[in-house]
Amino acid sequence: MGRAVGVRADIEAAELRRLARREADGRVAARLLGLANVLDGMSREAAARAAGMDHQTLRDWVHRFNAAGVAGLRDERRPGRPPRLSEGQQAALKAIVLRGPDPDRDGVSAWRIVDLCRIAEERFGVIYREGGMLRLVKSLDLSWQKTRPSHPKADRAAQERFKKGASPRLSAIAQAHPEAEVQLWCQDEARVGQKGRGTRVWFERGVRPEGMIDHRYTSAWLYGAVRPGTDEAFALVMTEVGAAAMQAFLDRFAATLPEGVHAAMLLDGAGWHTAGEIVVPANVSLVFLPPYSPKLNPAERLWLYLRERFLSLRLFRNLDHIIDGCCDAWNRMLADPGRIASLTDFPYLRSVRTS
Repeated sequence: MGRAVGVRADIEAAELRRLARREADGRVAARLLGLANVLDGMSREAAARAAGMDHQTLRDWVHRFNAAGVAGLRDERRPGRPPRLSEGQQAALKAIVLRGPDPDRDGVSAWRIVDLCRIAEERFGVIYREGGMLRLVKSLDLSWQKTRPSHPKADRAAQERFKKGASPRLSAIAQAHPEAEVQLWCQDEARVGQKGRGTRVWFERGVRPEGMIDHRYTSAWLYGAVRPGTDEAFALVMTEVGAAAMQAFLDRFAATLPEGVHAAMLLDGAGWHTAGEIVVPANVSLVFLPPYSPKLNPAERLWLYLRERFLSLRLFRNLDHIIDGCCDAWNRMLADPGRIASLTDFPYLRSVRTS
């Protein structure tokens, strides 16, 4: 038997035991305890046996510890099996997933994992089981999501032009009101009523949970405005939607603006927003989005959050109960610091905000 290798003494036994108590990996903890036993004067055989290893294994870890310290006691990551698809093939598969199927050609509306297994075999000659394909698509930063509705008449080119022209529009409003601080606000409204909706919940695997959904039609309308990227917001609950309600909202909103502030309000072109009888307050300018472009409006993000978090699976007794529910949900969102700022921080608007 060769001469015992000395253990570096710059880390005391007590410190090694403290690290072992806090170590999540049981194998590393055992190695730390074995080394601590040696430093405390225990024989190598007894120290190894107490740590659950043989003498030669402890000797190997002493070498690793002397060379690299505590970090040397961790197992090196094994390379594992090489991927079946090359990087180029993985990129091609990801593009296929993102493009989605053609219902007329492929006969389906969305790819399933089993479909992707078939595509990998047909196009790349590689056979995947469903579990392996699921791990692959997750490694490609893909997830199973519900699509956002998109109108067939939406003009993507017009939307891109609007994004690029947002800053000049705000500059023009600022030039027209040199005496004021121009702030960007975004406005929208949402119906909340007895005709309910479901939401995602945690539940027992393999069992679909039931959710209470009402089928009556009494509704209220939640009108809201928000400064994107901040927690500043304003809302009114109305019993109807139309030009009169919009006028009331604009008047009440304008009255809340501090003296010397002018709001450039981004909103869609709904009929009650563009009605001829609307009188826009002097301290507000309206900036209209391209048609069918809800994804450009940060205020839209608030409604999904409110519905998913507070307004789903609800049984509203009457109109007053709906109004109370809307007010409570809005106030709860306001009371969550950073929530509105996070939801409305749209990159294309960051360069056009004014402080």
